[in-house]
Amino acid sequence: MHRYFWYAAVLVALILSFDVVLAFRNAEHEWGHMGPGTLLMLINVVFIWLYTLSCHSCRHTVGGRLRHFSKHPVRYKLWTRVSKLNADHGKYAWYSLFSVAPVDLYIWLLATGTITDVRFF
Repeated sequence: MHRYFWYAAVLVALILSFDVVLAFRNAEHEWGHMGPGTLLMLINVVFIWLYTLSCHSCRHTVGGRLRHFSKHPVRYKLWTRVSKLNADHGKYAWYSLFSVAPVDLYIWLLATGTITDVRFF
C-alpha cells in the first residue's frame, strides 16, 4: 500500500515541479522572471522531491527484485543514490512539511490581493 501512495506522491511532485517552471513567467507569459514566490516554490519542490526520492518505496522501485546488481548497473547506481538519501528521509519529511506553509501563505496572499508579486528580474 505504501508504494501506491509513493506513486501518488511522485505525481504531486511532478505537478508542483510544473508549477515552479510556470512561475518563471510574468503576467504577459514572458520567460526569465523571478521573485520571492518563485524562490519559495523552488525550495519547496526541492524538499518535496528529496522527501519523495528518499522513501524506501523508491528504493524498492529502482532496485527491488534484483538477484544480481552486476547485471543491472544503472539500477544499481540509482539504488545506491536513493539509499544514501534514505538515511535522511525523516529530516526531508520535516523540511518538506515546513516548506509547504510559507508557499501556500504567499500564494494565498497574492491571490487575495493582500500583497503584490515583487520581481527581482
